[in-house]
This record gives sequence, C-alpha cells and structure tokens, in this order.
Amino acid sequence: MPSGSTARTEIGRLASAFNTMAADVQSARVDLEHKVDKRTRDLNDTLTKLHDAQESLVRREKLAMLGQLASGVGHELRNPLGVMTNAVYYLKAVLKSSPATVQEYLDILQQQVTLSEKIVSDLLDFARSKPPRRSPASIETITQAQLARLGATNGVRLTAEFPADLSPVLVDETQIGQIIFNLLTNAMQAVDGHGSITLRSETAGGRVFIDVQDSGGGVAPENAEKIFEPLFTTKARGIGLGLAVSRTLARANGGELDLHASTGKGATFRLTLPVAAKEAT
Repeated sequence: MPSGSTARTEIGRLASAFNTMAADVQSARVDLEHKVDKRTRDLNDTLTKLHDAQESLVRREKLAMLGQLASGVGHELRNPLGVMTNAVYYLKAVLKSSPATVQEYLDILQQQVTLSEKIVSDLLDFARSKPPRRSPASIETITQAQLARLGATNGVRLTAEFPADLSPVLVDETQIGQIIFNLLTNAMQAVDGHGSITLRSETAGGRVFIDVQDSGGGVAPENAEKIFEPLFTTKARGIGLGLAVSRTLARANGGELDLHASTGKGATFRLTLPVAAKEAT
C-alpha cells in the first residue's frame, strides 16, 4: 500500500497531466476556431468576388447590347429632339406675353427635352469614344455655355465663381462641356427642385480644379466608386452612364473626375484639368 507522500505525488502527477491535457484541448479548440474563422472569411471573400464577377459579366453583356443599339437609335432620336428644341425656342419667342402658366410649361418641356438629349448624348459618347482635339480654352466660357444650355433652374440657387487669374486649360471644349453639363444635370437632380448648386474653380500646381457642389442628400459611402461604373444609378431617371462617360472624357483630356466630398448635406464633384502651356515668346 503506497504511503501518503507517494499517493500525493501520484495525485499531483495526475493533476499535472490532466492540466496539460486540458491546456492542449483548449489550445486545439482555439486553433480550430481560428481555422474555422479564417475559412469562413475566405469563403465570404470568394463569394463576394464571385458575386462581383457575376455582376461584371452581366454589366458587360448589357454594355455590349447597349453599344449595338446606341449608334442607330441615338441618331434617330436626335432628329425629333432637335425639332422639339427648335419648336420650344420659337414658342417662347412668340408667346412672350402669354400667361405665366404657359411659360412654366414651356420651361418644363425644355427641361425634359434637354434631359432626353443628355441621355442620347451619353449613349453616343459611350458607344463611340472619339479622341479629344485639345487646344487652349477658357473653362469659364465653357461653363457659361453649359449653364445656358441647362435652362431654367426653377428656384434652385446656382452660383458660379471664377477668379480673374484662372489659367486656360488644354482640352477638347466639346468633351469638357459635356462633363460639366453632366455634373450640372446630376446636381439639379440631387437637389430635386430646391437648394443650391455652386461652381468654384482655382489654379494650383499646373492644374485647374473645377468643383461642382450641391446641397442634396450626398452619396452613400458604399457607392462612392460605384457611381462611376457604367449602368450603375440610384436615381429614378437616367441610365447610369453620365458619370462613367464623364470620367472617361476627363482622363482622355489628361485630367480626372472624382467625388471630392460627400455628406448628408450634399456632394462635391471635382474635375481636374491640365493648364495650357504658355506660348513661347
């Protein structure tokens, strides 16, 4: 029969062995949990990539179909839209003394025609990317032309600020005009008939920066980059090509277009363009 000290020693060894085994089990459990967590994350990442790839494939198929339709349909639609634009212009000229309601409805008609023209232009610009014909140009002149093209703002406060020393830019005027018009149209839709839109510009570091700021609801963080993808839109109107086309045109002209800032009180899009080099004297 073992003595008391021997028994205590054996119990101590047994307890030590049990503790070691318990620690090994705990370590194995923790290691297994880590592996399960890692495999779960990997699986979720794979599922996310698969979902993104599927969305990209569907988008590519839509774009391929869109490209086939755009050229033919776009040109056919431009003709009647041009007739409507001329008709509205004529009616405004001959009905200057008409009741305010008539003028209001003519403004609405002009806005809807302008929106339709923008959609057609986006389709055509996306379907055929023309190389830019760049030359020195005034960004203020380009912007003022697009403000005139925008038409009545229906109570939306629109301000354009251009410093006197703003440098000319080296761009294709038509393409940059389309970008600014797209940004203005988006801002008008964002404020939804009330609020303000402000355009600011400055020269710094050999670049000209044009900010278009609106007082709308802003852009959700998860959509900050998606809004520049073709066919992505969160709006009830439009087909989600305006910003995609605008960024493509900006980069073709040696510039960039980004969402510069966004809060619950509005969004600011920044167009960056290269300064035109001064002619050697």
